[in-house]
Amino acid sequence: MIKTNRKGAFRLVAVAALAVGLIASPLVAVNAADAPALGAKCTSEGVSTGTTSTSLICQQDSTGVLRWARVKLNSSGKQPVGALTAPPGSIEFHHWRAEDKAVFDSIIAQFQAANPGTKITQVITDSTNYQANELTKIKNNPKAAVFTTFRGGQFNDFYNAGMLADLSSQRFVTNNVIQSALTPATVGGKVYGIPYQSLFNNPLYNAEMFAKNGWKVPTTWTQLLTLCKTIKAAGIIPMAWPAATLGNAGQIFNSFLMNSSDDASVIAQRIADIEAGKADLNTAWFKDIANKYKQMADAGCFPANVTGYNDTVAPVDFALGKAAIYPTGSFGISSVTKANPAMSGKIKMFGMITVDNKPVYQGITNNTFILSVNPQATSRDQQIARAFISFLAQPKIAQQYAIGTSQHVSIVNVDYSANVDLLNVSDIMGKNLLLAPRFLFNNVANVRNPIENALIAIGGGADVTKTLNDYSAQIKQNLSK
Repeated sequence: MIKTNRKGAFRLVAVAALAVGLIASPLVAVNAADAPALGAKCTSEGVSTGTTSTSLICQQDSTGVLRWARVKLNSSGKQPVGALTAPPGSIEFHHWRAEDKAVFDSIIAQFQAANPGTKITQVITDSTNYQANELTKIKNNPKAAVFTTFRGGQFNDFYNAGMLADLSSQRFVTNNVIQSALTPATVGGKVYGIPYQSLFNNPLYNAEMFAKNGWKVPTTWTQLLTLCKTIKAAGIIPMAWPAATLGNAGQIFNSFLMNSSDDASVIAQRIADIEAGKADLNTAWFKDIANKYKQMADAGCFPANVTGYNDTVAPVDFALGKAAIYPTGSFGISSVTKANPAMSGKIKMFGMITVDNKPVYQGITNNTFILSVNPQATSRDQQIARAFISFLAQPKIAQQYAIGTSQHVSIVNVDYSANVDLLNVSDIMGKNLLLAPRFLFNNVANVRNPIENALIAIGGGADVTKTLNDYSAQIKQNLSK
């Protein structure tokens, strides 16, 4: 049993993670001789990794010229190690990414071939139910030897319940993972999982449509509202915002939180104050966010009847050219290209800026899909689970996952060049990114969900004052229980 104040320790870690907040550090120019196989001349925005400590990206400099630049990945600098060997036996792998099932089927088949007598069964639950019920399910099922958690509230719940095995001593953790990416799964200096996905929670846009119509990517709040009006006037949905799907709808909340203060620690404290009942939704900084949701609604940014518009319809509308922007994240790329393969190569990403002054942060990043081991599983099953995670942490296997799912990963030596869509959104790595503040909410059910429901209602046209009062009362009641 870990002898520490779990909640206090986690809060400190969470604040520290937000304050650090970057996968990538500031860039420095590189010589053409250092350029990757993409070509000595930087001609299109994209990225290529290939070392344990750096990645090369092609991005615009201050003069608008495309140049190669180097991103430091803050790796351990150690050479990756091979996968552990698993004993015979069977375990379950629990996660919420149904869209990744086929890729995981292939990877699991390779793992089983390399470890005769092992069997891994995927158990997939939709993300909403996964967050609500998975802790109870895994507590009652020791065969769920390997599972994933969302960064923040869910990881914290599993940690407080003692349901995360310590992986700190595993060499595949210290050698195969970009070390800065481990922060969301680290408490008190110990590592309790691998945040496998390096996500960028920023809107996707149809670059071909933008170029054809002469639309510019907005870099200020006023520009964003003006662009919405322009796109709507062209008979196209400006932003395919899936307001009816809470998890996806909440992604733009990250962007609003991002520049609600120039100081990341202030953002973290404001969230902590709401969760502690020291502030409600009528506080000035939050009311400003709520009013901006109303401004977006008034500017026609969202589809008609947006509160009934979900993440089944949204990516399809974007994929078929009915919408210009899909405000989700890099994890939404695969849904778009599956709906319309012709969209591949046409998808780019921009940081959603909600202020008119120069922002401190230019986009959102997140490390999630945290792979962990169930400490209640048998010793043999835990061994299989560790071996499976170490297999997923092999650069070539991680590359298969990245290319097959259009997901960036936290594993070193992964080359994204075989997936044009990953390349097209990877220039965001060169921006000043904030670790997704939405996931600093630890009390998801009683605080974050009502907050996001309030903002969704306002985005759907509800009165700002009444909505904030109603949901403030609901949160107060929830916290009093």
